[in-house]
Amino acid sequence: MAQVFASEIDADACSVECLHPDTIAPLLGRSLGAEGARAVGELFATLADPSRARIVHLLAITELDLCVCDIALVLGMSVSALSHQLRLLRERGAVERRKAGRMAYYRLVDGHLRDLVVGAASHVAETA
Repeated sequence: MAQVFASEIDADACSVECLHPDTIAPLLGRSLGAEGARAVGELFATLADPSRARIVHLLAITELDLCVCDIALVLGMSVSALSHQLRLLRERGAVERRKAGRMAYYRLVDGHLRDLVVGAASHVAETA
């Protein structure tokens, strides 16, 4: 077993205790609380599945409501597998479904998710 030194444990901590009121004052009351952090974690967990990330990205790059068959065709997924992932996305509040007869159309719930996914895809493309 490797020996761990105290200097390695504290490498990310300040070496002196001090307070910077001018820096922290604007942050007071603005940091993410426990419930907000849980919700953000759930959102990222929803997007952590590659199939769901692809579905959300496809919906993010179009202004159209897309039917299940069209999404399946574009992503090369079976309708069954896609329907399962869309159900999870709907249950988690990421997408909305609109029924028109026997057809089901999907879209993202809001622009925030669109911005998040498009921004993440852009980041990945730039760092690849």
